[in-house]
Amino acid sequence: MANELKYTSVFQSLSFGDFGLRVLTTGEVSQEGEYFGAMQAITDSTISFISDTEGGDTDIVNLDLIAGQTIYGNLTDVTMVSGKIIAYLR
Repeated sequence: MANELKYTSVFQSLSFGDFGLRVLTTGEVSQEGEYFGAMQAITDSTISFISDTEGGDTDIVNLDLIAGQTIYGNLTDVTMVSGKIIAYLR
């Protein structure tokens, strides 16, 4: 289960990567049950994932990220179409 971000100490731990990370490259998928608070593209990348939220878009398919771009949310089920990202666990 993902850590509860309503607490300042948990948010700060996530911000500094204290919960760990995954480096994912072309063709890889995240481990089942893992949630990420941020994903940063190391190279130009295309990814698909689920945004586990009550509102907004939830199933994101073939999102293009440029190198250095970071996205935030309650993200899970990441599939790497191409490129390389760092996904920060929450």
